[in-house]
Amino acid sequence: MCYRVECKQCKEYSRGGCGEHLATLYASIDKGKHCMCKSWPGVVVPTEETATEQTPSGGVSTSATTTTGISRFLH
Repeated sequence: MCYRVECKQCKEYSRGGCGEHLATLYASIDKGKHCMCKSWPGVVVPTEETATEQTPSGGVSTSATTTTGISRFLH
């Protein structure tokens, strides 16, 4: 099982454990509190660009489509 730990380097929340529950663990940590000193394999980490990007006339942005497509395979 994966669990939250405090990173000794940046003092944000990092991960420990088996690595099979990282998506659930990442989602349980408040926005802006994630340690990025090491990667989160299998987790689609939102960037400010993809989080705030909007397209005119209700279209779907390329990044939103890509993120959605990847997350389908993670479940």
